Amino acid sequence: MKRIILFIIAFPLITLALLHFSSPPSSRWLLSPKIPEPIISEKAPQELDPTAVDDLALLLSTTIRHGETIYESLLSTDISSQKIHLIVQTLQSIFNPKKSKPGDILKLKEYPDGRLFFEYFPNSLEYYTVEESEEGIFSACKKEIPVHKVIMGAKGSIQSSVYESMRKQKIEVDLIYRFTDIFAWEIDFLTDTRKGDILKLIWEQYLSPEGKVVTQGRILAAQYINEGRIHTAVFFKDEENHSDYYTPEGNSLRRSFLRSPLSYRRISSGFSRNRLHPILKIYRPHLGIDYAAPIGTTVWTVADGTVTFVGWNGGFGRYIRIKHAQGITTTYGHLSRYATGIKKGTKVKQGQTIGYVGSSGLSTGPHLDFRITQNDIYVNFLKTKFPTASSVKPDYFDEFERTSQKYLGYLSLLNEYSENIYVFPTSGDNL
Repeated sequence: MKRIILFIIAFPLITLALLHFSSPPSSRWLLSPKIPEPIISEKAPQELDPTAVDDLALLLSTTIRHGETIYESLLSTDISSQKIHLIVQTLQSIFNPKKSKPGDILKLKEYPDGRLFFEYFPNSLEYYTVEESEEGIFSACKKEIPVHKVIMGAKGSIQSSVYESMRKQKIEVDLIYRFTDIFAWEIDFLTDTRKGDILKLIWEQYLSPEGKVVTQGRILAAQYINEGRIHTAVFFKDEENHSDYYTPEGNSLRRSFLRSPLSYRRISSGFSRNRLHPILKIYRPHLGIDYAAPIGTTVWTVADGTVTFVGWNGGFGRYIRIKHAQGITTTYGHLSRYATGIKKGTKVKQGQTIGYVGSSGLSTGPHLDFRITQNDIYVNFLKTKFPTASSVKPDYFDEFERTSQKYLGYLSLLNEYSENIYVFPTSGDNL
């Protein structure tokens, strides 16, 4: 009886042992509880001969697509997910993968002995590499792209919107947004633009030794002529490393408050002391502005401040209140949701995303109810004049004037050329 019991206990163990040692090597590897991992190192690899790097076997050359991560882009190769994870993790020591954007270029190469070499090119003057050593150590390195700078100019006439008109001139989206940001305190490009308005733009462009565009640099000067009113901006950095966009007279274009808290389609209801409420059907004051926009449209704060309330507020639905300087408070109602990290006590910067358009509370459709008070008195935001930021300091005004005249000269020259996009001769002039 004891022999039978011992056999019953030993038989499964013997069977498992036979199965293990009779399995092929790959099966035993899968059963192993631990897989050796290469060591991650932040130490920069030795400088490689560019020619040698170019001669490596190219496994992948692609760009980041909308909604795609670096990790997901690399999954299209035959490389193991473990090594892809190590590449991304090593890259993270010098570059935040969350900052990757659609259009960023990545390349994965392989040495003859199987080691990997990864290159990542964001839209900047720097790029990043991750290299695998013979010992399986992954190391990251940041490098500068050899480039030369040219000065570009563009002009155009508005036919529909600023965005569409500039895109027709093949101006990149990032430049368009930066152009509109410069005049954000002066012009509301969704309501103020008119057919026939004129725009001009001078900016830096960086090219590779082969003549390919690497990235677009700073906007040096910009001009927008709106129904005969000329708005001009000049970039200037003083010896204290303070930079801003100024009028030709040296006044900052920045104001303490932006012209609007979002990109909207129309104003569905303005500031009024006696408005017929669309739901309640009674006349009562509407002490704010309703901006009609699709659900999910980004809402940003119009000025620096501190969040004093986040939550449900009766008919206003999801609601945010922000306290600013000079006794000013702004409120944002009918939101669909709040931005990450927005809570009572949060310090926010001008233009920072705080929430998203919705139709919560007492609302007939998606819109933002925006209100502003000064010393607890409601004011009409569209008619309020806010102070500008600091002007050029007197100590640097002569230098500013020289810079201003040079950039304004470029703007004037655009009128002499038939081309809408023009490359200015550098003549050794390093702006």
